[in-house]
Amino acid sequence: MKKAFLSAAVAMILCAGLIFGLGADLAYAAPHLSSFDLHQHFNLTDLAHAAPLALAGLRSKLTELTTKAEQKKAEIKDDTAPDAARTIEADHARILTEIEEVRAQIRTAEEEETRSQRQTPPADTATRAADIVGIAATARAQGVELSTEDEQTAIRTNVDPATFRAQMFDRLAARQTPTNPARITQDDRDVRRTAMTEALSYSLGAPLPVAGPSAAARQFMGRSVIDIAAQSIDWRGGMVVNARQKDEILTRAGMSTSDFPIIFENAINRTLEGRYALAQPTYRSIARKQNFNDFRPHTTVKIGDFPMLQKVLESGEIKYGTFNEGAETVQAFSYAIALSITRQMLINDNIGAIADLLSSYGPTVALFEEVTFYSMAFNAALADGKTVFHADHANLASPGTVIDVTNVGKARAAMSKQKSTGGNQLLQNAAKMLLVGPDKLTEAEMLIASITPATVATVNIFSGKLGVLDTAQITGNAWYAFADPAMGSNYRWGYLEGYEAPRVRTDEPFGTQGFKMSVELDFGVGAVDYRFGYKNPGA
Repeated sequence: MKKAFLSAAVAMILCAGLIFGLGADLAYAAPHLSSFDLHQHFNLTDLAHAAPLALAGLRSKLTELTTKAEQKKAEIKDDTAPDAARTIEADHARILTEIEEVRAQIRTAEEEETRSQRQTPPADTATRAADIVGIAATARAQGVELSTEDEQTAIRTNVDPATFRAQMFDRLAARQTPTNPARITQDDRDVRRTAMTEALSYSLGAPLPVAGPSAAARQFMGRSVIDIAAQSIDWRGGMVVNARQKDEILTRAGMSTSDFPIIFENAINRTLEGRYALAQPTYRSIARKQNFNDFRPHTTVKIGDFPMLQKVLESGEIKYGTFNEGAETVQAFSYAIALSITRQMLINDNIGAIADLLSSYGPTVALFEEVTFYSMAFNAALADGKTVFHADHANLASPGTVIDVTNVGKARAAMSKQKSTGGNQLLQNAAKMLLVGPDKLTEAEMLIASITPATVATVNIFSGKLGVLDTAQITGNAWYAFADPAMGSNYRWGYLEGYEAPRVRTDEPFGTQGFKMSVELDFGVGAVDYRFGYKNPGA
């Protein structure tokens, strides 16, 4: 019984440690935010909340007007005088007119809210991402098994940091066992290494969480690269005052026995993962994700309809159906680029220059994926030898036209008429978004804009039904319609399993000064179908 009590006590201590590690002092963050940061934070926060409040007010007003209209109409009784009835009808008509005006305002507000959410991430997205990255790093240091994919999914789906912290706590609690309560899973060196990594990542440009750095990292906040390197090797040479001492520190810190290479590499990766996770290339809105087990071509089986059910014969015999399959292949490739962090940058302790060097990492890798998708997959040849958009696939308009109600209607109709490889009509294949280049963006947005019609003939039937995506990878007047990728997609994209994000490797090759750094990405994209998109070459 005493042993069980000790086991439970140790488990509670470990859990409490995680709470302390994953939690933070909210008051600490304020002194570390500049006036510009605070201005940005509060302005963006106000803007983020203003639109939903206005929309809620309009909807509340619509409810009141609808109730008022019903009550006004109920005032007319069988014995109501004609003059009084006409007055009531006039009042009822005015209320209906006001209802239509409010509905138009609601549609406009909903459209603006949708456009804002699509084009601009929430004001606190970077902060939320930084919080989640920090929580994930601390959880891993406590021994929680957490993949990069889980971390990035939490960032992209806007999971609340408090919810993510609770999930990490549950994982830690689940792995605690009373069989060996005295086992130590982390030593002081691991704690210090994790704290230095966190502090250095903030110096390199990682957004500071609202709650501030962890308690362990605070003692290293604001330290230079040289200071971190000296700490990692337990430098005893006193105050660093000249270049020779810096050189000696960097030389010793770069050795394999030192923690500094690991700290430096992990800080860079931690800083840049958050930036990459915030990038939103357009191809992810029309393609479906599917990771790869290795670098060999992966066959994507395009299955036709599930065989149609048939009546069971009187004898009880059930007939067998067959699948019609069309095989397409998609393959992942390895991509990389090498960079140098020079001895001069390190001796000068110019951490700002290093941060500038890395600042465009996330957007640049996302742009590379975007360019790769549109150059390799967007209109690639399928297994039938024809490109994705082809007249024989019934998804290519000829001749091209402008973006208007009539021609978008034709695109929707063509997609809805597509059949499976088994020859059966698809249950549904509705167009959900228009994809255009810069030259057609305004035209597309004007088409789906919510405008109060003056007559029935001018009603915009696409308002609220279609979204607009634009990319500089599409040139000229061509425009496209695509289905929701959750329902069906012409494309697949993914990473090599276990490497669900770009990564940075650092090295200090013999005979060179400074660090060598490579940015690596294992990424694949390809075309697998044609039924879930439509192309119009444009006027």
